[in-house]
Amino acid sequence: MKKVALLSLTFICSFSALAETGSLETISSGTYQITTNDFGDSKSSVIVTKLAGIVTKSDLSFIKTGALIVSECGGASTSDSKGSKVEGTCLSTDADGDKYKINFSRSNTIGGSNPGTQTWVGLTGKYVGMTATCTYENKSQVISAVIYGSNLNKCTVTK
Repeated sequence: MKKVALLSLTFICSFSALAETGSLETISSGTYQITTNDFGDSKSSVIVTKLAGIVTKSDLSFIKTGALIVSECGGASTSDSKGSKVEGTCLSTDADGDKYKINFSRSNTIGGSNPGTQTWVGLTGKYVGMTATCTYENKSQVISAVIYGSNLNKCTVTK
């Protein structure tokens, strides 16, 4: 019985050693298309955006500092007397064509700074098996009726 327990422990430790955990920071920006419906005491908006981003810091072997990423995102924003928040999903693609999904949630004020959280899930290529939890800050402003936004992300990644 001791041999089985020792063999099981060795097997589990072998796979644990293969996991890679590290930190990652990115910055991305783009324009936002927003369609809003006003319901009197609340508003509901659909948000669509494409963002271009770059990895500014990484200690991971499979995501290098300087990597470029394009994200296509869709989200929904609700606002009422309690405040405003946005939730949505992005499909992110790197220069190699490898993809991961981002689910995000944050407060939402145009012209302000909006903190939020993200979870990332690897979909293809080098990202298969990847998960990440991130905090991020969205900053946006309106210039000539166009909404511009940027995101600063700090993530803990495991693969």
